[in-house]
Amino acid sequence: MNIRPKFIMLFLAIGLLPVVVVGVIAYSAMSAALRNSTVDQLSSTAVKQEQRITNLLQTKQEEVVKFANRYDLQLTLRSYVAQPNKANRDALAAILQSKKTEASSIESLQLTDTSGNIIASSAGTQVAIQAPETNDGIAVRKDPQDGFTKLYITTGVSINRQRAATVMAVFRTDDFTAVVQDYTGLGNTGETVVASKDGISLFPLRFDTDAAVKTNVSSLDMFNDQNTSYRELLDYRNESVIVVSHKLETADWAVATKIDTSEAYASIITLRNGLAAILTAVIVVIIIVTLFFTRLLTRPIIQLSEASKRIGRGDFMTRVPVTRRDEIGALANSINTMEQNLNEMVGSIESQRQRLQVILDSTTEGIFAIDDRGKIIIANSAATRLTQMKPEILVGQSMHDLFTWRQNQQSFLVDYDVGEVKVYRNLQYTDKKGIERYVKLIVAPVSDKVKRGSTRAIVTIHDETSSHELENMKTDFVSMAAHELRTPLTAVRGYLEVALYKNEHDAHEDVIPFVRQALKNVDVLGGLINNLLDVTRIEKGTLLLTMEKVDLAADVVQAVEALQFTAADKQLTLRYDGPKKGCFVVADQLALHEVTTNLLSNAVKYTREKGTIVVTLTQADNVYEVAVKDTGIGIPETALSHLFRKFYRVHGGLATSSSGTGLGLYIAKSILKRHNGTIRVESKEGVGSTFTFALPIFTQQLLDEMHPQSDEEPGVNIRRKRGWLTKNITR
Repeated sequence: MNIRPKFIMLFLAIGLLPVVVVGVIAYSAMSAALRNSTVDQLSSTAVKQEQRITNLLQTKQEEVVKFANRYDLQLTLRSYVAQPNKANRDALAAILQSKKTEASSIESLQLTDTSGNIIASSAGTQVAIQAPETNDGIAVRKDPQDGFTKLYITTGVSINRQRAATVMAVFRTDDFTAVVQDYTGLGNTGETVVASKDGISLFPLRFDTDAAVKTNVSSLDMFNDQNTSYRELLDYRNESVIVVSHKLETADWAVATKIDTSEAYASIITLRNGLAAILTAVIVVIIIVTLFFTRLLTRPIIQLSEASKRIGRGDFMTRVPVTRRDEIGALANSINTMEQNLNEMVGSIESQRQRLQVILDSTTEGIFAIDDRGKIIIANSAATRLTQMKPEILVGQSMHDLFTWRQNQQSFLVDYDVGEVKVYRNLQYTDKKGIERYVKLIVAPVSDKVKRGSTRAIVTIHDETSSHELENMKTDFVSMAAHELRTPLTAVRGYLEVALYKNEHDAHEDVIPFVRQALKNVDVLGGLINNLLDVTRIEKGTLLLTMEKVDLAADVVQAVEALQFTAADKQLTLRYDGPKKGCFVVADQLALHEVTTNLLSNAVKYTREKGTIVVTLTQADNVYEVAVKDTGIGIPETALSHLFRKFYRVHGGLATSSSGTGLGLYIAKSILKRHNGTIRVESKEGVGSTFTFALPIFTQQLLDEMHPQSDEEPGVNIRRKRGWLTKNITR
């Protein structure tokens, strides 16, 4: 919202508030006064009308009661009751006719017995002037003969204090109509309404003179029992009126005076229109004055705003003209100073950005800065080469859409929203040229609290495709060399065995030990070649296991018994503590045996003479644990973390005590990993070592999950080799 409309609203509020408050107070006071005056006038008129109608009713009712108590009427009625003949009825009719003649307001009289039968009438004997009445009361009805509204007053005639007959007198309603139609003080729309309890008007209405005794005026709520002085509601014309009503004590009637609210509040409406005109004039004046002053005030502010917008868009050469020496002039000077500082700061930031870009582009790793939604914000030159995409296209891409990662030939999902540095190794993806690439991915968070759209993490991708290919070449070379060495080594072994067999008794006594030593070294070299082949198969993924239900206890017992002779040669005590059978796991029989034999062989190899080796088998939670504890030379603490690495050998006494290749523990750990097992070591140099491996207890579900499916793959030949399934893939 601009400042000018705000000023207009402010000045309107300041200028109009007093006028509105005064106008509302005056309007409310005058409305209340006028309403009270109108109600008082209506109430006074209603009381006067009520008194006049009540007096008329009482006068007429007293006249009928007086007639019913006349001596001649009662004496003649007594004679009729004693002898109900025509003469007595004619006498009664004569009395009724005489009374009608005396009272000009009485139109007719009728006498009925207690059963409702007509005895006599002023109109003639047994001529009914109205349906017989047996109850005393006052009613207004239309005469069915002439259609005029008439007043009916009924009272009883008693003889010897017992009701003997009923007199009904019919009066004209001219005097009542005169009272009702007296509109003195009621104005043009004022009206007096008399109604019975059923809501029907009893006398002619001002605005509906032909509707007497038929118009329903229930909407006026004339019989309201609530203690209210007046009511505002809709009358029978559906006009809004002010009503004051009173109940009559002499009859079940109510008298109401009313006037239209439009006439009652006519002067208030004039006042309201005058106030509206004043408010309109004030608003116009305020708007004109406000526009003049706001233009004078806001013009320099608008200039400052436009200059600020240009500076915000990067136009730091913008200058605000300073023509005033007030607060606005000071603000203009401040904006000019800010523009100069921003220009210097932006130049410094741009210089730093260029230096940062040079540093990023000089690195060989692909570097991506991503936001909290995984969108790329910044990418260096190595990243564009890695993705074969231009920088302007790369920025804004999602890391999840850009790279489809795999690990060990399986789909792999990288979590870019991390709370600490996370490293992913051996990831694979196929680039746009169809080349399979191997990378190491590092995700480093920038901060836990970042704004939406700002940098959330730095992703570094190190392309290891070349080193991976070199490693594959090394593995292929080792595999090829091992295969090539196996053939001549087999021939050498054969020749040595033949020489030993044929010349064991004839050869010189110094020759045989050399031949046997040569055969022993051939066996060592053969074990080295087999280990090298196992390692290459592990790394190439061409080794499969035949998983089945295996008795771990029986396998350990067999391995311990097989090495008893070797332990006895070194005067070692080799002992097994544990169950002899019944400890089942899911494993490859020969591969598991190779792990056990490897650990026992190492224990025998690195334990001094007269030492002790104890093998135990226990159950812990859902796994079986096999521990090989020796009293050997121990392992230095610095070497424990590297012990299961490929080709790792301990420096010092442990390394010089044997001619190991550093592959046995690596192979054992690889086998256990394929079995969902673990291996750990505890050792103290000079005291001994304990190697412990654990395998899950057998379940049918575990067997189904670990059962190999490779034998169903087309183009794969499987053969047994030292407890392993070697997968030869045909291409």
